Amino acid sequence: MRRLEAIAERHRLRRRVIRLVRGGAGGGATLLVLMKAKIAASLSAKLVVVALVGLGFAWPLAALAVFALVTFLVSVFGDETIHCDGCDCLRANPRRARLRELIAQRRAWLAKPTGAAPRIRDGRGPARR
Repeated sequence: MRRLEAIAERHRLRRRVIRLVRGGAGGGATLLVLMKAKIAASLSAKLVVVALVGLGFAWPLAALAVFALVTFLVSVFGDETIHCDGCDCLRANPRRARLRELIAQRRAWLAKPTGAAPRIRDGRGPARR
């Protein structure tokens, strides 16, 4: 029994050491990259990023939870607006425009039903089976 408990204790110690080495190596490498690339503005911002990366190498789920929490808090309490100057996300959507036309056509027909009901498909798309 003592032998099995000793094996289990060595396994726990090895796991702690590996996590410590993995986290330290990831955090140290990240600090070197941040210092060289000058990505984060201040030393405190660099240390926060290093701590998060080190935590990610040691305990990935804990780092993901911290990152999700920080992202949520920044999105809720941050007052920055998203600028879409370089993207085309505000362009007209032809499918949405066609849907609005179909809804207006259907409402007009329901207000004064004359003739057959307006068709949704006009032969441009695949037929329903």
